[in-house]
Amino acid sequence: MKYHSIILVLISVCFFNCNAQKTTEQDNDKFLSEVHRVCPKAEVISVEQKMESIEVDFTCDGKPMSMVFDKQGTLLYKESPYNASNQFKQKIDKKIQKTHAGWLLDEMSLIETKDTSFVKLEMIKNGVEESLFFTLDGKFYKVNKAQNNETWSAQTLEDNSYYQTLPYNFSKPSKQFDLSEVLKEISGITLVNDSVAFCVQDELGAVFQINLNNEIISTVARFTDIGDFEDIQVVGNMVTILRSDGVLFTFDYNNFSGKTSEIRIQVPCMNIEGLWFDQMSKQYLISCKEPSVSVRSATKKEHKQRIQENAEKERFIYSFSLNTTNHPTEYLAIEIADIRSFIQDNYHIDSVQTISFNPSALAIHPQTKELYVLSASDRLIAVYNGEKLTNVMLLPPELFYKPEGIEFLSNGDMVICSEGMKKGYVQGQITVLKMKN
Repeated sequence: MKYHSIILVLISVCFFNCNAQKTTEQDNDKFLSEVHRVCPKAEVISVEQKMESIEVDFTCDGKPMSMVFDKQGTLLYKESPYNASNQFKQKIDKKIQKTHAGWLLDEMSLIETKDTSFVKLEMIKNGVEESLFFTLDGKFYKVNKAQNNETWSAQTLEDNSYYQTLPYNFSKPSKQFDLSEVLKEISGITLVNDSVAFCVQDELGAVFQINLNNEIISTVARFTDIGDFEDIQVVGNMVTILRSDGVLFTFDYNNFSGKTSEIRIQVPCMNIEGLWFDQMSKQYLISCKEPSVSVRSATKKEHKQRIQENAEKERFIYSFSLNTTNHPTEYLAIEIADIRSFIQDNYHIDSVQTISFNPSALAIHPQTKELYVLSASDRLIAVYNGEKLTNVMLLPPELFYKPEGIEFLSNGDMVICSEGMKKGYVQGQITVLKMKN
């Protein structure tokens, strides 16, 4: 009987594992068939499933190539080695020497999408990698970030009468520049002054100082190891970095010895992405990306149900001081239904029920004193005067791939940092938007 049980267990394990493998192979078939359509004699090296895409690496007539698909099997782009002409090399060399003097060229490849083709250069310096993009005639190439499933586009916004009344023209920034590869996952930004910014990225415990005028990273301060770092604030000489679990790392950037102080904020939500210091109240504001978990129910099932019910209803912003981190107070309840109604009434978009709002950053305008709350989900900004929703600003998806941070210059100009595509050709960016008179 004992042996029969063992055999049954082994058969069961084999059955489920074999079926899981078969399912994976079936999923891969739709990607591999497209690869073999492009190159009938392709020798597949690997099929790697990533968070956002599936990448197939293979050789075609001895030449290494890659094809990247979305989860539904649609080809996003194809990448292959590029043999550049001397004329092309001369054109881009002048631009590289101007913007990336001292960097070494590691690889040059051709990126082919459904609509266009461009050249990618992988550059390296001091162990830091960065990608540059050029058109086939040697000009800098700006990647179109628009997604196929967007509710709005730059063109539909520019044609909208309400959009034209906004204090910022998001379709025509006064400045927008790509960041180094190390900041592809930029997640937060704060200003030391109108020309110097501090930034953090998702996965590395380091603060990067960037000059907004020459677009150069001048210093890097490593304050801890890996984590999920979402925002940053500077108050005087003190820098404070927010980790998504509510832990704050603080240090003096003028006298940094490598040591930081750590404080945990007792906020009733699981994913925290926004941090701001209000100079008037001398309080920090912190925003929850996800709904509150401080619901009281008799059973775990009811508790889970309550959280799910709140998921599409509201998000919360809390305030605290560094002396009262255990007792943050509710500062603002964001009603998602109000944001959707505002968009429907002013932008005349009917499919507002599909629009989500998950705060990724927040900032107080230096002149109007209104609170701007940025959502990377669906790319929009909700503006509040006290508890009243006064405006909703929609961002063109072509210019903002994943907006994660917001700040203001002293004159009211807006600064937005946008995360790039983790395993793709979109770099992290900083955008400066001039405030209309």
